[in-house]
Amino acid sequence: MLDLVAIGKLIRQRRKNLNMTIEELAEHSRSSTSLISLIELGKLTNIKVQKLNGIAIALDLTIEDFFADSKLQDPAVLDLINYLTDLAPDQQHEVAELLLRLIKLNYN
Repeated sequence: MLDLVAIGKLIRQRRKNLNMTIEELAEHSRSSTSLISLIELGKLTNIKVQKLNGIAIALDLTIEDFFADSKLQDPAVLDLINYLTDLAPDQQHEVAELLLRLIKLNYN
């Protein structure tokens, strides 16, 4: 089931992280400001996939990002996942190991 409330929160958080106004997002995604506002407020009951894809592209996301595990929907986490996905497998492993070492340093 499509969780439009979670998608709305992700859209709002990503838009704000990009210092983008609702008007700018609407323009870049070829949507209305009222549609963007309704989505962000979680007051929309359905949306066309094409429209959602346009919003994703305007936010430098993929439509798949809206369907990811809700625990992974933070924009920074999505950026990291998308970055890792674009790397070759050996580079993915190297970056993952490096990040894990950094995390362990900060928590020890």
